[in-house]
Amino acid sequence: MMTTLLLLLFITRLLWTADAAEYLISGIADTTQVFSNGSEDLIRHHLVCFRHDVYQTSFDPETCCSQLYLKGSIEKDQVKYCLDHVAVVSPIESFGSVAPAYYVAIDSSVTLDSYHEKQLLLDNIISSYRQHRSLQVVEDKEKETLLDGYKGVDAFSPFHLTEFMPSELDNDEDSERSSFPLFGIAEGSLSNEGGMHRSFGQTVHFSFLDLPNNIEARYRMKLSATVLLPITESVFIDADDPLIVEYTKDSPDGIKCRAKFASKGASALDTSTLENECNIQFTSSEVIDIEQPSFASRQYVVVYHVSASLDFDYSHHEGTEGFELLIDYGTTLHIRYPSPITNQTGVFEGGLVPIVIQQPVLYSAIANVQCLTLDCSFDRKYILQTDVSASELGTDKKLDIPQPVVINVAAGMNADYWWVTLITMSAAVVGGIVVIKNSLHSSMYIPVSIAAAHIVPSPYESESPHS
Repeated sequence: MMTTLLLLLFITRLLWTADAAEYLISGIADTTQVFSNGSEDLIRHHLVCFRHDVYQTSFDPETCCSQLYLKGSIEKDQVKYCLDHVAVVSPIESFGSVAPAYYVAIDSSVTLDSYHEKQLLLDNIISSYRQHRSLQVVEDKEKETLLDGYKGVDAFSPFHLTEFMPSELDNDEDSERSSFPLFGIAEGSLSNEGGMHRSFGQTVHFSFLDLPNNIEARYRMKLSATVLLPITESVFIDADDPLIVEYTKDSPDGIKCRAKFASKGASALDTSTLENECNIQFTSSEVIDIEQPSFASRQYVVVYHVSASLDFDYSHHEGTEGFELLIDYGTTLHIRYPSPITNQTGVFEGGLVPIVIQQPVLYSAIANVQCLTLDCSFDRKYILQTDVSASELGTDKKLDIPQPVVINVAAGMNADYWWVTLITMSAAVVGGIVVIKNSLHSSMYIPVSIAAAHIVPSPYESESPHS
């Protein structure tokens, strides 16, 4: 009864608010990405369950995995995998009252016998996301189901539900302060050094259009952004030491991130940074287990909250196409011990297995730019655009997403299990016997000097028994 009442109130609220055709009630999305791990082509299915702030007051992993199964995104034998590996997305800003709640990634091989997978390759979507949505929506005052065809729709990221997470730009002429588009993308780069513990540098690119070019004026930019990083079973981040901090003579408190300006289409941008402050906060809604191997671990989604404040003055050079702000920071990725190699495992020469590391996702960003010079009234707000049809330069160019990072890691051979077990147990038994024998020998042995020092003759031993 209470659920029915909430639904009626929710639908009534939607019908009163605006003239849009559709409103989301609940749903899931399968966002696919094609990539190669070096030995074969794979399709990564980014499965996300979305929640609604108003209607879905309670939403648990069991409900998410059940919806994924009922909607055909996973098979029956994958339900347990979903329950054991699904990641909780930390509470973050919602767009249009819609936000991601749970995430799980599942890889599958590209089968050219499948018509659907043939279309994925023919459409050349290897550099973009394709999203297949299964949603419960309100359309024309009626509750309906929205299902995408086999081609799906373009998506900004797996965590953005296409057409249901508006950017909320306000270009009303009567508004005192209009909003302007901000374009951005995040990209990670893994170090070749470090073995099982490698630095993972991340750079967030922000592109601005229609910024002022008054050379004599000074401006202040304040930016806040949220970046999501999905973590598969193969790697983990130590939540007690999640960021790479650089300590220098001028920064005894340490530097966690850096902000700098750049320019597209020009060799250099005449920019003098007067004041530069960058902060970053790492959060995870779940405790990350750092002891488990990859085959016993689960997936996680961690969040980076970035904030920066910069004072600057600059001038556009001839040929400049856009203005960019770059935010750089890093974290240490620890690689878990992989599963033993079987005949079915994709293996490189030398007993190596591929480890796939997902790229970070820029989820949201807002920048405020104000003029600090007298007689300068420039004051604008820029909001990240997540509509893939919108190009940062006004063209129809698709958004090119960075490909996952693939590295090769040594793993044990499953066929050697009994040999390794036998040798390990034998070495442990022999070592234990040696330790016990040495400990018993040392406890029974008393040096002569120590024994003599403790023998004190009795005063009666020197007397004759007849005296």
